Amino acid sequence: MLVPLVRRNGGYRIVLTRRASDLRRQPGDIAFPGGMIDPEDPSELAAALREGREEIGLDPAGVRVLGQLDDRLTVQGFRLVPFVGLIPPAAALRAGPEVDEIFEVPLRTLLLPDRETTEVQRGRRLRGSSAVISRVVFRYRYRDYDIWGLTARLIRDLLDVL
Repeated sequence: MLVPLVRRNGGYRIVLTRRASDLRRQPGDIAFPGGMIDPEDPSELAAALREGREEIGLDPAGVRVLGQLDDRLTVQGFRLVPFVGLIPPAAALRAGPEVDEIFEVPLRTLLLPDRETTEVQRGRRLRGSSAVISRVVFRYRYRDYDIWGLTARLIRDLLDVL
């Protein structure tokens, strides 16, 4: 998964997508570019850059990889490997078939105290397991966008590193 950042107007912004409304999984959800590793991907990073190209038209050669956030396990049982990458301000982004919209959120806005909320969900069962877990769910509001779940968790991880 790629967590793209772009520098504009003296600050950094996170690039996010709204998933296509006709998708089978998470239609309309806010997400970072990313997905499954294909057999021909030589690494998790290569998969993240390929997905960035497929989902938002990002040229992998223009991405300056800044580092990797902690791996995360999804509620579906998939291991997610997020990479943070700086993209050029002049990058011509375009939505691929899995994306309805590409938008940016200023990091400084996400740092405002009224933008983040958390809730504890109890009694969730991990897919393929008998384990029942409780988890903290992060949520951010930006304009009309409701950013929650794993996407919000990755934003929190990024803000913690910064």
